[in-house]
Amino acid sequence: MKKHVLIWLATVALLVCAWGVSKATLPDDAPNAPFPTVAKIGEEASTRNLVATVTDVRLADRVTDAKGWSADGTWLVVDLEAATGVTQDLSSSRLAELTIGDRTFSATDRGTTFAAERLVTGVPRSGSLAFELPDDVTGDRATLRLGVPGSGVGEVVRDAVIDLPIDLAALPVEAEVLLDENGWAQ
Repeated sequence: MKKHVLIWLATVALLVCAWGVSKATLPDDAPNAPFPTVAKIGEEASTRNLVATVTDVRLADRVTDAKGWSADGTWLVVDLEAATGVTQDLSSSRLAELTIGDRTFSATDRGTTFAAERLVTGVPRSGSLAFELPDDVTGDRATLRLGVPGSGVGEVVRDAVIDLPIDLAALPVEAEVLLDENGWAQ
């Protein structure tokens, strides 16, 4: 009888240990997941090869650029300055995503925006990113992710990612926003 009790206790103990190990184990994609630097509006954030400052975030019903392009809708406009920190190889602002809940939106490449702007080491460039959003998300919280792409398709340099939390509900909606022209930061 004691032998059966010991076997059951050992089995329960092993199952509890296995459950604990499964909860402590990272997901399969963890080695490839980025580890972002968290940013604040108006403060410089830097990673191994990306230095960025988000200078302003605005919601608008219409966006326009200096060349006459315009679009109506619900737009989040992010003004920023960015440079590379170490090398210009493969350095552009191609990773510009906005995550709201389980949905991810890419920065538009329509008009003159900072999307895919070539970055220079140590010399900040400035411009605006624009995200066209559905109307139902303007009361939510969002995360802007900026990063430097890696050498593979869809690959991101894991330690070159900056995340900026944004409370969309706290932003007033402007009738129209003019996108900043891409250029050298002041």
